[in-house]
Amino acid sequence: MQTKAVTALYDYWTRQRGERAVPLRSAIEPADIAPILPDVFILEHNRLDDPRFRLAGTRLCAQFGRELKGSGFDKLFAPDLRNRVARITENVMAHAAPAVMQIALVDGSLDTTEAEVVLLPLATKGKAADRIIGAFAPLPGQRQPLSAFRYATLGALSVIDPSRAKNLGGNRPAVPMPTSIMAVRPAGLGQTMSRVLHLRIFEGGRQGDDG
Repeated sequence: MQTKAVTALYDYWTRQRGERAVPLRSAIEPADIAPILPDVFILEHNRLDDPRFRLAGTRLCAQFGRELKGSGFDKLFAPDLRNRVARITENVMAHAAPAVMQIALVDGSLDTTEAEVVLLPLATKGKAADRIIGAFAPLPGQRQPLSAFRYATLGALSVIDPSRAKNLGGNRPAVPMPTSIMAVRPAGLGQTMSRVLHLRIFEGGRQGDDG
């Protein structure tokens, strides 16, 4: 973990968890994490939808240039990564196993910003995790993006063993993820692509414009 927001949320989640497999949603007090709230989000999952934003911090929404509440978490990612990202979030809940994602964010000029996301399981009642609290933060030392992020690609994934969740040093190293097709583009394509990225793509449907 390389950012203050991600580290702070993980440490807080660990304290609230205590001896439980996962902490209860009721144990999370926004006032306790006030300095990082703009970077924090909560995902919920039901049988009909992939994990969706129940809450999203103001800075996170601003960086993507839209309100994220109610939208799918996987929709932040390049289309060819969405099924993989949905499975990652489902596994975090099913196995009560925290995960850290290393990602690259692409803005309107096709410049990239490196960031990390932590996904931490929560339970609303009982012992089963049915939500995720997470934090999103660009890595330090990078320039500010000139426009909102269009999509993210996934670089690596670290899964934290629940039995070792209080000792990060004992967990497995990050696993590199397959490269997204959206991360591979010929040199000089930036300006052309930035002019067409405003078009909406309907996966599995007919092509058409937004007009």
